Amino acid sequence: MQIKVNGHNLNYEILNPQLLEPERTILVFLHDGLGSIKQWKKIPQKLCEALNLAGIVYDRFRYGASSADNFQFEPDYLKDEALTDLPGLLAGLKIKNKVILIGHSDGASIALLFASCYPDKLLGVISEAAHVFVEKITLKGIKKLQEDYQSDEFLSKKLRKYHNESTDHLFNAWSSFWLSVKFRTWNIEQLLETIKVPVLAIQGADDEYGSVLQLNAIKKNVSAVVTTYLLTDCGHFPHFEKEKEVLTLMKDFINLINKEQINNSQLNN
Repeated sequence: MQIKVNGHNLNYEILNPQLLEPERTILVFLHDGLGSIKQWKKIPQKLCEALNLAGIVYDRFRYGASSADNFQFEPDYLKDEALTDLPGLLAGLKIKNKVILIGHSDGASIALLFASCYPDKLLGVISEAAHVFVEKITLKGIKKLQEDYQSDEFLSKKLRKYHNESTDHLFNAWSSFWLSVKFRTWNIEQLLETIKVPVLAIQGADDEYGSVLQLNAIKKNVSAVVTTYLLTDCGHFPHFEKEKEVLTLMKDFINLINKEQINNSQLNN
């Protein structure tokens, strides 16, 4: 399905739509820097079904089946998506329920930025392989990915299944921007201080795009309770590489939040 948000179309799917009830928690999934709805595979559906909750998964602007006109990435593109596209999507879908954001990589950074500005709209954040500042390991990993894309047709063919004719432009614009000098100083650590909801932060110990310093920065700067997990023998995609463990961590975190919400509601009545 498509919805117009801030002048461009966003492609989205609603999981378990029969559970879109007032006061009921909704899960919102935010994909990575080269991701899409389809690249989550069955992870969102599995989580929603395990928790008996509705979910929203969407192709961010520039990705998948969403609008992808000739574009460039700007220094504030993650903040823009957090403060304009995501609120616009929720408003357009008439979602008044509080949500839990589940973001991976770029999507996790967007989730944290949204939480820093809209604390009343959500109950918690699950951050998977988030970036809160630019590391040398990040640049090294993207440089390697860029070289692989140029030398091996397998990667471009794989991505083209999801991003169609805009694949080359998307990949080149995204990777070149992250490697550009003007993005080296990007840092959102101070913005994390205004986050007032619980955060579950997950990262692979062998993540080729970020180190444990990202987890440490989230833990240090978020004002609310932060639970961190550094998973051994795991790279940049914990929900695939450690699926069972990660889904359990996510389910336990969400169940705890929902339980606390019910208890608080009873105390206020």
